[in-house]
Amino acid sequence: MTTQADIISASMSVARDVAEGRISPAELEAEAAEECRRLFATVTPDGPLWPLQVEVARGVLASGQFDPNELAEWAAVARHRVAVAESARV
Repeated sequence: MTTQADIISASMSVARDVAEGRISPAELEAEAAEECRRLFATVTPDGPLWPLQVEVARGVLASGQFDPNELAEWAAVARHRVAVAESARV
């Protein structure tokens, strides 16, 4: 179990590395992004991050920056999955 002391120690270590030039803010940002990717990129409906992943997906769609053609392809995939599941129940 991670304690408050562990978190404080790790934070101070990172701060020291930045202050002493051993790690740049860009490197720190890249490491943080990679760690987020590692933790967040595995999408499973029963996973602990699922509610957050759904929230992010909705935010991405709401931004209007998603390619409409790709979105249409994913909608077709979803419709196909529903059709397959329904035919399997019959």
